[in-house]
Amino acid sequence: MKSVDIKPLLSPEWGMVDQHAVTTQFGATIQFNAHYVKKVQCTFQRSYPGLSFAVKIGDTVWQDVTVDGETLSFAVPDNMTDVAITVMLRTIACDSLTLWSEQVILLGMSVDQGDITPIEINKPFITFVGDSISAGEDMAIDGHHPELSYPYLVATALNKPMSRIAYGGTGLTAHAPFQQPTAIEALWHVAENVARRRVITDLVIVNYGTNDFNYHATADSFAFGLRIYLLELIKRFHTARIILLVPLNGAFKTVFQEEIKRFSQFTLFDASQWLATDERVHPNILEHQQIAEYILKGI
Repeated sequence: MKSVDIKPLLSPEWGMVDQHAVTTQFGATIQFNAHYVKKVQCTFQRSYPGLSFAVKIGDTVWQDVTVDGETLSFAVPDNMTDVAITVMLRTIACDSLTLWSEQVILLGMSVDQGDITPIEINKPFITFVGDSISAGEDMAIDGHHPELSYPYLVATALNKPMSRIAYGGTGLTAHAPFQQPTAIEALWHVAENVARRRVITDLVIVNYGTNDFNYHATADSFAFGLRIYLLELIKRFHTARIILLVPLNGAFKTVFQEEIKRFSQFTLFDASQWLATDERVHPNILEHQQIAEYILKGI
């Protein structure tokens, strides 16, 4: 096996610490072109219980590959001598709060033969920001599926590279159950004291408010949190179009309508009528497809 330079293959959800890649994000990806490669192997700093990745090789369907101890390995079909591969962090046996503090640390990647080259990115990113819904959590009986979530579907339909900033349990007020990372901290860091890589983004889609509402934030407290957050979004994505989604359950619709009047950078999409039911906090796979379709129509 020969080592590969992983840095140019990593999505913006990864940060670099001492030549090692660090992430805390469901949906963090490694993307590359494989030329005459038959086996790919990724080595992690330690064993992470329940850590698995969704792997897509060319036009094949996603396959779930579980990390065995400290190693993730998979084979490339013999008939695919020149193919694009995506490796996406799908799940781990902990919640996003624990993941933020413990981090997944990738030491390196190697292949048995052939060559690996980065996938050329020559257009601006689309960035998705939010909580567990944007992260693709709890979409099916077997758990998280960021590879089937609406952010990935929208980015794929638009043929744009994507960045995801989404952590379960977070919100814009102190009522949200998880306060690490805060919504503002997540904009700038991929882990504690690990900077998030800046990429050129021309479209941002933000979905916050569900956790605040479900944990009894008042309209006034959400308005205050939203006002501060909108200023931070402008600072972080000052040249991008920013779309805010009214939560699927319709939470704080009036607050969103009033607060964005203070600024010219925001567009509001009312997602409260997109799904037939709001009995579940987390949309399923089919509902994520429906959300993606509405966003694409609105854009």
